[in-house]
Amino acid sequence: MKKIQILIFIVSINILAKPVLSQNSKIIKHENVIYGMISGLALLMDVYQPEQSNHLGIVYIVGSGFGVSPAYQRIYNQVPLKDDYFLDTSYSGKWIRNLNNKGYTVFVINHRFAPRFHYPDIFYDCQRAVRYIRYHAKEYNINADHIGAMGHSSGAYLSSMLGVTDTVIVHPENLIDAVSSKVQAVVALAAPFVLSEFGKNSDTLPASKYYLQAVLDYIGELPENKNNEYILSGKYAQASPISYVTADDAPFLVYYSENDPIIPPRQAAMMCEKLKEAGVPYKEFKNPDQGHEPIPDMQEVDKWFKLYLK
Repeated sequence: MKKIQILIFIVSINILAKPVLSQNSKIIKHENVIYGMISGLALLMDVYQPEQSNHLGIVYIVGSGFGVSPAYQRIYNQVPLKDDYFLDTSYSGKWIRNLNNKGYTVFVINHRFAPRFHYPDIFYDCQRAVRYIRYHAKEYNINADHIGAMGHSSGAYLSSMLGVTDTVIVHPENLIDAVSSKVQAVVALAAPFVLSEFGKNSDTLPASKYYLQAVLDYIGELPENKNNEYILSGKYAQASPISYVTADDAPFLVYYSENDPIIPPRQAAMMCEKLKEAGVPYKEFKNPDQGHEPIPDMQEVDKWFKLYLK
Protein backbone atom coordinates (compact mmCIF):
# COMPACT_ATOMS: atom_id res chain seq x y z
CA MET A 1 0.00 0.00 0.00
CA LYS A 2 2.81 2.37 0.85
CA LYS A 3 4.47 1.90 -2.57
CA ILE A 4 1.18 2.63 -4.35
CA GLN A 5 0.71 5.87 -2.42
CA ILE A 6 4.22 7.05 -3.25
CA LEU A 7 3.77 6.35 -6.96
CA ILE A 8 0.49 8.27 -7.06
CA PHE A 9 2.11 11.20 -5.29
CA ILE A 10 4.98 11.40 -7.77
CA VAL A 11 2.62 11.31 -10.74
CA SER A 12 0.44 14.03 -9.22
CA ILE A 13 3.45 16.32 -8.78
CA ASN A 14 4.37 16.03 -12.46
CA ILE A 15 0.83 16.83 -13.56
CA LEU A 16 0.15 19.67 -11.14
CA ALA A 17 3.43 21.49 -11.62
CA LYS A 18 3.09 21.62 -15.42
CA PRO A 19 2.92 25.22 -16.69
CA VAL A 20 -0.44 26.11 -18.25
CA LEU A 21 -1.66 29.22 -20.04
CA SER A 22 -4.10 31.37 -18.08
CA GLN A 23 -7.10 33.06 -19.69
CA ASN A 24 -4.76 35.90 -20.56
CA SER A 25 -2.46 34.30 -23.18
CA LYS A 26 0.37 36.67 -22.17
CA ILE A 27 0.54 35.17 -18.67
CA ILE A 28 1.93 31.70 -17.99
CA LYS A 29 0.59 30.05 -14.87
CA HIS A 30 2.75 27.50 -13.05
CA GLU A 31 0.17 25.70 -10.94
CA ASN A 32 0.73 23.92 -7.62
CA VAL A 33 4.47 24.45 -7.44
CA ILE A 34 5.76 22.65 -4.35
CA TYR A 35 7.94 25.04 -2.37
CA GLY A 36 8.37 22.83 0.69
CA MET A 37 7.30 19.68 2.52
CA ILE A 38 6.18 19.40 6.16
CA SER A 39 5.70 15.83 7.44
CA GLY A 40 4.53 14.72 4.00
CA LEU A 41 2.34 17.80 3.52
CA ALA A 42 3.11 19.71 0.32
CA LEU A 43 3.29 23.49 0.57
CA LEU A 44 2.00 24.89 -2.71
CA MET A 45 2.01 28.12 -4.65
CA ASP A 46 0.81 29.28 -8.05
CA VAL A 47 3.18 31.41 -10.12
CA TYR A 48 1.84 33.95 -12.63
CA GLN A 49 4.63 34.85 -15.03
CA PRO A 50 4.07 37.60 -17.62
CA GLU A 51 5.45 37.16 -21.11
CA GLN A 52 6.90 40.69 -20.95
CA SER A 53 8.62 40.54 -17.55
CA ASN A 54 10.12 43.47 -15.65
CA HIS A 55 12.24 40.88 -13.81
CA LEU A 56 10.72 41.72 -10.41
CA GLY A 57 9.03 39.12 -8.20
CA ILE A 58 6.20 39.74 -5.72
CA VAL A 59 4.95 37.29 -3.09
CA TYR A 60 1.20 37.83 -2.64
CA ILE A 61 -0.47 36.44 0.50
CA VAL A 62 -4.26 36.37 0.58
CA GLY A 63 -6.05 37.26 3.82
CA SER A 64 -7.77 34.39 5.64
CA GLY A 65 -7.77 35.28 9.34
CA PHE A 66 -5.09 32.54 9.52
CA GLY A 67 -7.86 30.13 8.50
CA VAL A 68 -10.67 31.35 10.77
CA SER A 69 -12.56 32.94 7.85
CA PRO A 70 -15.75 30.99 6.93
CA ALA A 71 -14.43 30.83 3.36
CA TYR A 72 -11.76 28.37 4.51
CA GLN A 73 -13.65 25.50 6.09
CA ARG A 74 -11.69 22.79 7.85
CA ILE A 75 -12.66 20.03 5.47
CA TYR A 76 -10.74 17.82 3.06
CA ASN A 77 -11.83 19.66 -0.08
CA GLN A 78 -11.56 23.21 1.28
CA VAL A 79 -10.69 25.97 -1.15
CA PRO A 80 -6.90 26.46 -1.31
CA LEU A 81 -5.78 29.89 -0.14
CA LYS A 82 -3.99 30.58 -3.42
CA ASP A 83 -7.22 30.07 -5.41
CA ASP A 84 -8.56 33.40 -4.16
CA TYR A 85 -7.03 34.73 -7.37
CA PHE A 86 -10.13 33.34 -9.09
CA LEU A 87 -12.69 33.54 -6.27
CA ASP A 88 -11.98 37.09 -5.10
CA THR A 89 -11.77 38.74 -8.51
CA SER A 90 -12.85 42.18 -7.24
CA TYR A 91 -10.17 42.49 -4.56
CA SER A 92 -7.00 40.39 -4.22
CA GLY A 93 -7.43 38.91 -7.70
CA LYS A 94 -7.68 42.43 -9.11
CA TRP A 95 -4.36 43.54 -7.60
CA ILE A 96 -2.58 40.36 -8.70
CA ARG A 97 -3.77 40.80 -12.30
CA ASN A 98 -2.73 44.45 -12.20
CA LEU A 99 0.78 43.50 -11.07
CA ASN A 100 0.98 40.90 -13.84
CA ASN A 101 -0.07 43.48 -16.42
CA LYS A 102 2.73 45.75 -15.22
CA GLY A 103 5.31 42.98 -15.77
CA TYR A 104 5.66 41.55 -12.25
CA THR A 105 5.95 37.82 -11.69
CA VAL A 106 3.53 37.08 -8.83
CA PHE A 107 3.81 34.12 -6.45
CA VAL A 108 0.48 33.40 -4.73
CA ILE A 109 1.18 31.07 -1.82
CA ASN A 110 -0.66 28.64 0.43
CA HIS A 111 0.34 28.32 4.06
CA ARG A 112 -0.81 26.09 6.87
CA PHE A 113 -3.90 27.14 8.83
CA ALA A 114 -4.68 27.76 12.48
CA PRO A 115 -5.81 26.41 14.92
CA ARG A 116 -4.03 23.17 14.02
CA PHE A 117 -0.87 25.19 13.37
CA HIS A 118 0.26 28.30 15.21
CA TYR A 119 2.95 30.97 15.15
CA PRO A 120 5.74 30.56 14.13
CA ASP A 121 4.87 27.58 11.89
CA ILE A 122 2.53 29.52 9.60
CA PHE A 123 5.06 32.33 9.27
CA TYR A 124 7.84 29.83 8.63
CA ASP A 125 5.86 28.60 5.59
CA CYS A 126 5.97 32.12 4.16
CA GLN A 127 9.69 32.40 4.84
CA ARG A 128 10.25 29.07 3.10
CA ALA A 129 8.31 30.36 0.09
CA VAL A 130 10.59 33.41 -0.18
CA ARG A 131 13.67 31.20 0.12
CA TYR A 132 12.40 28.89 -2.60
CA ILE A 133 11.61 31.82 -4.89
CA ARG A 134 15.00 33.43 -4.26
CA TYR A 135 16.85 30.17 -4.86
CA HIS A 136 14.96 29.56 -8.14
CA ALA A 137 14.97 33.22 -9.24
CA LYS A 138 16.81 32.54 -12.52
CA GLU A 139 14.17 30.00 -13.55
CA TYR A 140 11.47 32.66 -13.11
CA ASN A 141 13.59 35.40 -14.70
CA ILE A 142 13.48 37.67 -11.63
CA ASN A 143 16.04 39.50 -9.49
CA ALA A 144 16.95 37.25 -6.54
CA ASP A 145 18.29 40.14 -4.47
CA HIS A 146 15.14 42.24 -4.56
CA ILE A 147 11.80 40.53 -3.89
CA GLY A 148 8.63 42.28 -2.73
CA ALA A 149 5.64 41.15 -0.67
CA MET A 150 2.03 42.28 -0.73
CA GLY A 151 -1.00 41.02 1.14
CA HIS A 152 -4.35 41.74 2.71
CA SER A 153 -5.33 41.39 6.39
CA SER A 154 -3.57 38.30 7.81
CA GLY A 155 -1.71 38.12 4.49
CA ALA A 156 -0.58 41.72 4.99
CA TYR A 157 0.58 40.79 8.49
CA LEU A 158 2.64 37.88 7.13
CA SER A 159 4.04 40.09 4.35
CA SER A 160 5.02 42.65 6.99
CA MET A 161 6.80 40.01 9.06
CA LEU A 162 8.78 39.08 5.95
CA GLY A 163 9.89 42.72 5.70
CA VAL A 164 11.14 43.08 9.28
CA THR A 165 12.61 39.67 10.14
CA ASP A 166 14.98 37.07 8.73
CA THR A 167 15.38 33.71 10.46
CA VAL A 168 18.86 32.24 10.10
CA ILE A 169 18.95 28.45 9.85
CA VAL A 170 22.26 27.54 11.51
CA HIS A 171 22.64 24.09 9.97
CA PRO A 172 20.55 24.09 6.76
CA GLU A 173 19.72 20.69 5.35
CA ASN A 174 19.73 22.00 1.78
CA LEU A 175 20.83 25.02 -0.23
CA ILE A 176 17.34 26.57 -0.31
CA ASP A 177 17.33 26.98 3.47
CA ALA A 178 20.71 28.73 3.33
CA VAL A 179 19.37 31.84 1.54
CA SER A 180 17.62 34.84 3.06
CA SER A 181 13.86 34.91 3.66
CA LYS A 182 13.61 38.70 3.99
CA VAL A 183 11.83 40.77 1.34
CA GLN A 184 12.99 44.21 0.23
CA ALA A 185 9.65 46.07 -0.07
CA VAL A 186 6.19 45.60 1.47
CA VAL A 187 2.68 46.71 0.55
CA ALA A 188 0.26 46.06 3.42
CA LEU A 189 -3.54 46.28 3.09
CA ALA A 190 -5.48 46.36 6.40
CA ALA A 191 -2.68 44.66 8.31
CA PRO A 192 -2.59 43.87 12.03
CA PHE A 193 0.83 45.06 13.20
CA VAL A 194 0.35 44.77 16.99
CA LEU A 195 -1.45 41.50 17.66
CA SER A 196 -2.37 42.29 21.27
CA GLU A 197 -3.86 45.68 20.39
CA PHE A 198 -7.60 44.98 20.51
CA GLY A 199 -10.50 44.79 22.96
CA LYS A 200 -10.52 48.51 23.74
CA ASN A 201 -13.81 50.29 24.47
CA SER A 202 -13.68 51.99 21.06
CA ASP A 203 -13.52 48.65 19.21
CA THR A 204 -16.75 47.20 17.85
CA LEU A 205 -17.91 44.04 19.61
CA PRO A 206 -18.28 41.85 16.48
CA ALA A 207 -14.81 42.91 15.33
CA SER A 208 -13.30 42.18 18.72
CA LYS A 209 -14.79 38.68 18.72
CA TYR A 210 -13.58 37.86 15.21
CA TYR A 211 -10.13 39.34 15.83
CA LEU A 212 -9.84 37.55 19.17
CA GLN A 213 -10.69 34.22 17.56
CA ALA A 214 -8.20 34.75 14.74
CA VAL A 215 -5.25 35.74 16.91
CA LEU A 216 -6.11 33.18 19.59
CA ASP A 217 -6.10 30.44 16.94
CA TYR A 218 -2.86 31.79 15.49
CA ILE A 219 -0.94 32.28 18.74
CA GLY A 220 -2.57 29.49 20.73
CA GLU A 221 -3.08 31.51 23.91
CA LEU A 222 -4.51 34.81 25.14
CA PRO A 223 -2.31 37.90 25.49
CA GLU A 224 -1.12 38.95 28.92
CA ASN A 225 -3.72 41.05 30.72
CA LYS A 226 -2.69 43.96 32.95
CA ASN A 227 -5.19 46.35 34.52
CA ASN A 228 -7.96 44.82 32.40
CA GLU A 229 -6.11 45.51 29.14
CA TYR A 230 -4.15 43.20 26.88
CA ILE A 231 -0.47 44.12 26.62
CA LEU A 232 2.23 43.36 24.08
CA SER A 233 4.42 40.75 25.73
CA GLY A 234 5.53 37.13 25.45
CA LYS A 235 4.47 35.29 22.34
CA TYR A 236 2.33 38.20 21.16
CA ALA A 237 5.37 40.46 21.14
CA GLN A 238 7.41 37.79 19.35
CA ALA A 239 4.71 37.50 16.67
CA SER A 240 4.05 41.23 16.09
CA PRO A 241 5.81 43.10 13.25
CA ILE A 242 6.09 46.26 15.33
CA SER A 243 8.47 44.45 17.69
CA TYR A 244 11.13 43.99 15.01
CA VAL A 245 11.37 47.37 13.29
CA THR A 246 14.96 48.52 12.71
CA ALA A 247 16.62 50.90 10.28
CA ASP A 248 17.55 48.16 7.80
CA ASP A 249 14.00 46.90 7.26
CA ALA A 250 12.04 46.87 4.02
CA PRO A 251 10.22 50.09 3.08
CA PHE A 252 6.47 49.93 3.80
CA LEU A 253 3.47 51.16 1.83
CA VAL A 254 0.56 51.01 4.30
CA TYR A 255 -3.14 51.17 3.35
CA TYR A 256 -5.88 51.15 5.97
CA SER A 257 -9.34 52.54 6.73
CA GLU A 258 -10.55 54.56 9.71
CA ASN A 259 -13.77 52.53 9.77
CA ASP A 260 -12.18 49.06 9.52
CA PRO A 261 -14.60 46.82 11.46
CA ILE A 262 -11.98 44.14 12.15
CA ILE A 263 -8.48 45.61 12.52
CA PRO A 264 -8.31 48.65 14.83
CA PRO A 265 -6.93 51.45 12.62
CA ARG A 266 -4.64 52.63 15.43
CA GLN A 267 -2.46 49.59 14.71
CA ALA A 268 -1.40 51.02 11.34
CA ALA A 269 -0.76 54.44 12.90
CA MET A 270 1.41 52.80 15.61
CA MET A 271 3.41 50.88 12.98
CA CYS A 272 3.97 53.97 10.84
CA GLU A 273 5.20 55.89 13.88
CA LYS A 274 7.61 53.07 14.67
CA LEU A 275 8.89 53.02 11.07
CA LYS A 276 9.36 56.79 11.21
CA GLU A 277 11.34 56.57 14.47
CA ALA A 278 13.62 53.91 12.96
CA GLY A 279 14.17 55.86 9.74
CA VAL A 280 12.53 53.21 7.53
CA PRO A 281 10.97 54.66 4.34
CA TYR A 282 7.19 54.41 4.47
CA LYS A 283 4.01 55.94 3.08
CA GLU A 284 0.71 55.90 4.91
CA PHE A 285 -2.62 55.99 3.08
CA LYS A 286 -5.58 56.35 5.43
CA ASN A 287 -9.09 56.22 4.01
CA PRO A 288 -12.16 57.21 6.03
CA ASP A 289 -14.66 54.69 4.72
CA GLN A 290 -13.27 51.64 2.89
CA GLY A 291 -13.78 49.22 5.76
CA HIS A 292 -11.60 46.12 5.87
CA GLU A 293 -10.80 46.34 2.15
CA PRO A 294 -8.82 49.54 1.55
CA ILE A 295 -8.29 50.24 -2.14
CA PRO A 296 -4.61 50.55 -3.08
CA ASP A 297 -3.51 52.99 -5.76
CA MET A 298 -1.84 50.49 -8.07
CA GLN A 299 0.13 53.22 -9.82
CA GLU A 300 1.58 54.10 -6.42
CA VAL A 301 2.21 50.41 -5.67
CA ASP A 302 4.02 50.06 -9.00
CA LYS A 303 6.21 53.08 -8.24
CA TRP A 304 6.95 51.77 -4.75
CA PHE A 305 8.07 48.36 -5.91
CA LYS A 306 10.11 49.76 -8.80
CA LEU A 307 11.79 52.28 -6.51
CA TYR A 308 12.87 49.76 -3.88
CA LEU A 309 13.28 46.55 -5.89
CA LYS A 310 15.50 47.84 -8.70
